[in-house]
Amino acid sequence: MFRVFIVAALTSFGAMLAAASASPGPQEPAAFVGAEACRGCHVNYFQAWSTTKHARALSKLSGGDRDSGKCIRCHVTDTAEMMTASKDTPMFPNVQCEACHGAGGTHVEAARAGNAARARTAAMSEATCTRCHNQTSPHYKTFIYSALAPLVHRIQ
Repeated sequence: MFRVFIVAALTSFGAMLAAASASPGPQEPAAFVGAEACRGCHVNYFQAWSTTKHARALSKLSGGDRDSGKCIRCHVTDTAEMMTASKDTPMFPNVQCEACHGAGGTHVEAARAGNAARARTAAMSEATCTRCHNQTSPHYKTFIYSALAPLVHRIQ
């Protein structure tokens, strides 16, 4: 009887392992598409962003600061993996839309299919901004989220 139990348990365990390996793993993260892909639908926001310091963030770094992972991570939209792969030339220089709103590939695909709301981008919060605007920055100036965040998308 005990032997039948062990065989049944092992068979069941084997079936669970097979099912787990057959099921799809985690979905690939959404692809980054760049600010130009956002421009078509979000013209006013794109134009407002293009007048901000975020749109020129990479040009504010000296050569040494560009080589420092500590500084460049807040001046480009690329992920750490993208920065490693692109070496000296970031794929998405400056603080583009996706640096704050997350990768937009899924949102763009949904918009092309006529349902952009189905794949909204990440919601903004103070934590989004303070990933970079914090006291670890060598050029930190007081950051008051409630006062400064509305300036990012101020439409004139």
